[in-house]
Amino acid sequence: MPDTMEVYTGIEVTVEHVSTLANGGARFNITAEDGRKWQIDLTRGGEMEVVTTWRDGALADLDVPDWLDDVTARLVQQ
Repeated sequence: MPDTMEVYTGIEVTVEHVSTLANGGARFNITAEDGRKWQIDLTRGGEMEVVTTWRDGALADLDVPDWLDDVTARLVQQ
């Protein structure tokens, strides 16, 4: 079930757990309110790898925003 959180910049993002990874980590979809979306793999230790990105539903080559570190840190703590 997707969850919404506000990051330090004031925007809200939706976080959806997609799957558990074989190495014990997890895959998440992170969607910003402006239509950008990142699918990331997150290890138990907090290391993140971007799997793919979208803008308004179409594949796009997006930069990783600074606030994504804030989101991943919160996910690791859960």
